[in-house]
Amino acid sequence: MPPWVLWLIVLVLALVALVIVAGFVGGVGPLGALGRTTSELQAVKYRTTTSDAVLQIAVAMPPSGLCRDDKISVTAFERGNRVEVDSTVTRPRQTTCPVSSIGGDVRWVDVQLDAPLADRTVIRLPDRQPLPRENGTLG
Repeated sequence: MPPWVLWLIVLVLALVALVIVAGFVGGVGPLGALGRTTSELQAVKYRTTTSDAVLQIAVAMPPSGLCRDDKISVTAFERGNRVEVDSTVTRPRQTTCPVSSIGGDVRWVDVQLDAPLADRTVIRLPDRQPLPRENGTLG
């Protein structure tokens, strides 16, 4: 076997190891999901907006608070006469940041619907409980 083939194999293995380590430690690259954790958040209420197909869902802040790099996401599943919502927070696996509870004990997240809400019921997916509607419409 020529010596350059051995060097090529070593180089490829080193690059694969680097991608794995960067994904797990830094949460970057094609394996970035290895470096992040996702936790459930509890949706507590909703409100309408001036757009018929956009809702705002209030999620309770996690007990540990939030870091600047945390990403809150709410997913809506439209099924007949109901809209089911599931909310999560994704954060770096290894983080040492000062947590923040600025903005109160809930965080509002916009959710785009495929069709207007109309008279459909908004339900929290994990426990199938209907969410209360906050009065008023946000512009």
